[in-house]
Amino acid sequence: MLARSNLSGTNWAKILILAHVFMGRNCLKLTVLFCALSGVAVAAERLLGPVAFETVSIEESGFIHLLLEENLPQWRQCGPGRFVVTNGVATGVGGMGLWWYVGCQFTNFVLRGEFKQEQEIADSGIFLRFPDPHDDPWVAVQKGHEVEVGDPEPEDPTWRTGSIYSFQASTSANTRPIGEWNTYEIRCVWHRYSVKINNALVTDWVDSQERTAHGFVGLQNYDDGKTVRHRRVRIKVLP
Repeated sequence: MLARSNLSGTNWAKILILAHVFMGRNCLKLTVLFCALSGVAVAAERLLGPVAFETVSIEESGFIHLLLEENLPQWRQCGPGRFVVTNGVATGVGGMGLWWYVGCQFTNFVLRGEFKQEQEIADSGIFLRFPDPHDDPWVAVQKGHEVEVGDPEPEDPTWRTGSIYSFQASTSANTRPIGEWNTYEIRCVWHRYSVKINNALVTDWVDSQERTAHGFVGLQNYDDGKTVRHRRVRIKVLP
């Protein structure tokens, strides 16, 4: 049984912040668990927000959280528009542009994150394995691959959410109602791409053209007068 602490809920919540700053997110999760068991969940949530109460999961080990404040200087905007990051949520404005992570190029990896469409058919995308685009966002489209975020039932099925645009159609979008967060997991191993939306496998495809197997990752901002938000974008390198 845990002994009752003499620290106030606010002081325990401050410990959460220090754990996050000095020892990283994995330590934060363990500290959250301890604080929650100590009965200080409300105070911690007030200071850190709901993100503090993520489930502690072995499956999350080894992931780099790309939208943490300390990693934001590693992002660059290419082309029109921009992304605005507030409390870990990146919102695309204007476009068509590319917001890409310059910190590293990746070969085999798992990329996880969440997106939310604020209106029907609000458009965005997750770009994979593209070369340095310099000032041309279309490099990511033409020399990398894109997982589509947009229409759940388009005229062309390769434009459906979860598809590898415009190579392989997803079996379904499997998205939640507008205004709710959707999870995704994209696994890239050599020339095989698998996409899960809300834990359901919607795309499993091998690129027979072997277009690309190495490069940067990024997000698309699209000028359609609608809004797509991204959060919890994280990546894990695979052998």
